[in-house]
Amino acid sequence: MFAGHFAIGLALKARYRKAPTWALLLAVQLCDWIWIVLYFLQVEHFRLFFPLQGAMQLDLYDVPYSHSLFWSAFYALVVFLLFVRADGQRHWAVPLSLAVFSHWVLNWLMLPPILPFANFGPTIKFGLGLGELFPFAELVFEALIVFSCWWAYDRRLQNTTAARSWASWAILGVLIVLLILPLTLPRLF
Repeated sequence: MFAGHFAIGLALKARYRKAPTWALLLAVQLCDWIWIVLYFLQVEHFRLFFPLQGAMQLDLYDVPYSHSLFWSAFYALVVFLLFVRADGQRHWAVPLSLAVFSHWVLNWLMLPPILPFANFGPTIKFGLGLGELFPFAELVFEALIVFSCWWAYDRRLQNTTAARSWASWAILGVLIVLLILPLTLPRLF
């Protein structure tokens, strides 16, 4: 669910036009940026597995700080508080905090119950597992998310310059590459 997170950033841009696209695209991946740092510090852990021939997936079996409900909400609150008090960027606070928390919501929809509450408290795990309903379900759902979010973004760009329209199609192309990249990665190893 890589392209889907970026697509949510585009949908938020369609709704909150004053928030910069680059900031929204960074915010939707904040949990993953934290996860990468914590992985290299050996605080959090994951495994690669290949459930279907030619498809690579991650098993996020130990992510209590980067992908838990509590810490995702905390990161969103911190982003909100940082920007609501910033002169000139106050209007960024709501869309950026929504972008940060959208990462957890999208993972909750797609992943099986592996998302922890926090690194403390109840050991409950969250996840609806829509991405495991049938073979390639995650790809199908993520494609629906990508195309619907891009469509909302592209509609916002109607009545703009040809360069912006071209850029919108280029963004869709990048999202499609990100969508199919997990299907080709095992062949790269």
